[in-house]
Amino acid sequence: MREKGDWSAVSYASTMKEVATRGGGSSTYAGEQRVREGKGLDPLVDPRMYDVIRSSNNLLVPRDDGAFTLEFGVAMPVETDLDTTGSMGRNVDVAFSVLPKVQNLLVQGENAVLRRYHTQIATGVIQDQIDRFPYQRSQFEPDNEVERQMGLFVPEKNGGDVIEDYQLSLFALTYLTRTSIAEYGLKGYFFVLGDERGRDRTEAALLARVFGPDVFQKAFGSPQQREFPSLKEIGKKAVKDWHVFFLQVGSNVEAANWWSAILGRERVIKLPRTEDVAEIQACIIGLTEGVLDLQSAGDFLETAKVSRERARKVVDVLRGIPLGLQKTYANFDRIPKPGAVFASREDIWPVGGKNKVAKKDSAAAKPGANADDESWQL
Repeated sequence: MREKGDWSAVSYASTMKEVATRGGGSSTYAGEQRVREGKGLDPLVDPRMYDVIRSSNNLLVPRDDGAFTLEFGVAMPVETDLDTTGSMGRNVDVAFSVLPKVQNLLVQGENAVLRRYHTQIATGVIQDQIDRFPYQRSQFEPDNEVERQMGLFVPEKNGGDVIEDYQLSLFALTYLTRTSIAEYGLKGYFFVLGDERGRDRTEAALLARVFGPDVFQKAFGSPQQREFPSLKEIGKKAVKDWHVFFLQVGSNVEAANWWSAILGRERVIKLPRTEDVAEIQACIIGLTEGVLDLQSAGDFLETAKVSRERARKVVDVLRGIPLGLQKTYANFDRIPKPGAVFASREDIWPVGGKNKVAKKDSAAAKPGANADDESWQL
């Protein structure tokens, strides 16, 4: 079994060197070469494979006494799905290039906003329904497997029509993802980076093509879904279960309005520039976790060698997000810490621990803290 350890800058640098020499600067040369050879998508990024479901689970290491140790802390999923159609075709390369900043700001840096968790990162690629591979999705990984799987994507960079197939991404998040963090009543983080509006309908035939014939069994527990959820219903469930944000490239008003109707205007963030994605995500997470506020967020970025002017622009676009929302949930300060001992792999709470609230009862924290409540600011 491969150990799930820390991300290594040395390993990343080696991969970058290979991208420059063998891939001609394309981070996805391995995935593209595989398709050219007629092998199709690698199973690791094919949404039909690995049981369809993507999981972010606590890593429990066996002990000699038969118990298990939570070596790195509770698993925290962070997924970023990238529009790679048309002018967005380089988004995987951009996301690949900022991975060191992501690791520093989110995971390993002295002031990393998710330092108390075992952060596990997944990436998705959103394309058009006329493409060979309309949607691709990696596994949740905590280490250099993140960039290796990003290299297996196949961005087709086609235009199709103006409307993009973001509904595939939201469906996968909402119905085809399982996380340990939800068992504590907390939420993982999900970002979509793009520049357009999405489709208003989710068609069964396209879902079966992308996720395989068992998709409805996996998603709903039934091979045939009679009452198919609308996109607004999918968006509402996504926001209830996750901290979801649309990171908008450009100034398309129709796109902003469409996403606002699906997620809420406070979750539509206009990027100052695409290359700021790592800083934007880190500040969103820090502000949501309550480890940053609007005053300290700029200082946080400056300590990571972001110029004062850029830091100001990043913080300015985040003033309307749900500040401190994660911290309002009852188990925020009660989750198991690294080194906690568990009786079995199936346990959520360690030996001697108690489940303080019902699983997934994130609204039990404080009056007014319901995920659907607009009074989320502290």
